[in-house]
Amino acid sequence: MSYYYRPPKNNRATILFFQAFGGDSDYYNFKTVIDNLSQDDGILTFDYLGYGLSDLTDKPQTLPNTVNEFRQLFDSLKLGPTVIFAHSIGGVFGLYDYLNFSNHVVAFISIEPTTYEVVHAHPKGAESFAKAADAFNQLTPDQKAARQKDLAIQGDINPLLSAEDAAANTKILAGKMYNRNLVAQTQNWNAMLKPVAEQKLPNHLPTLLFSTTKRQAEFKQSGYLTQHPKSRLVALEGTHYLHWKYPKLIAKTTDQFIDSLG
Repeated sequence: MSYYYRPPKNNRATILFFQAFGGDSDYYNFKTVIDNLSQDDGILTFDYLGYGLSDLTDKPQTLPNTVNEFRQLFDSLKLGPTVIFAHSIGGVFGLYDYLNFSNHVVAFISIEPTTYEVVHAHPKGAESFAKAADAFNQLTPDQKAARQKDLAIQGDINPLLSAEDAAANTKILAGKMYNRNLVAQTQNWNAMLKPVAEQKLPNHLPTLLFSTTKRQAEFKQSGYLTQHPKSRLVALEGTHYLHWKYPKLIAKTTDQFIDSLG
């Protein structure tokens, strides 16, 4: 499992970044946010198996298997206080991780985390991905290379990355496109989400949730926003990848939120 770790300073927590579905580098995906966070914050980015620079896995794509794989990494680093920062499907992984291994988590931050209802609202998503994967894998090497070069143009890469970082992440994502682990995950979404379908974060846990304006009503009712007095929802205009549009705002709000916890 590939990861980047920066130890915290001055008794700060380590922020654990849980990436969305897709296969690119967790580090590059969140880099523009990380670059604007306090230098005292601990940082841990990690590529799930089958993503980024991590190896593929032959284990069934279940929620417990996925979480147990990166939980071994967390335990090996002997982390102190941690803050989960999850985007999209990373919210599901972060939720399951918290509910089963919550020892050191002091807060939960998320950007449009996946809800069980959303998966049910898009029943054709897995079928579409499988068809696209099959079509891609039938291309010639030259055709695949041409398709891979279009990744940044098509919006699959953070547009605020430097040219050098964008090229590095494009190469990483191209190497993981439509691999068997990603296909298996889409085919198993319902089964993967079932263990947390009715689960919620407890109200004693402070949470910060970033949402697009059109989905804020949905997330106010979700299990990711608790009744803790410090919990809040921040609604922003934009798309699902809000951290690609507002990295400075999200980083500043994140540090202020963590600071408010004392």
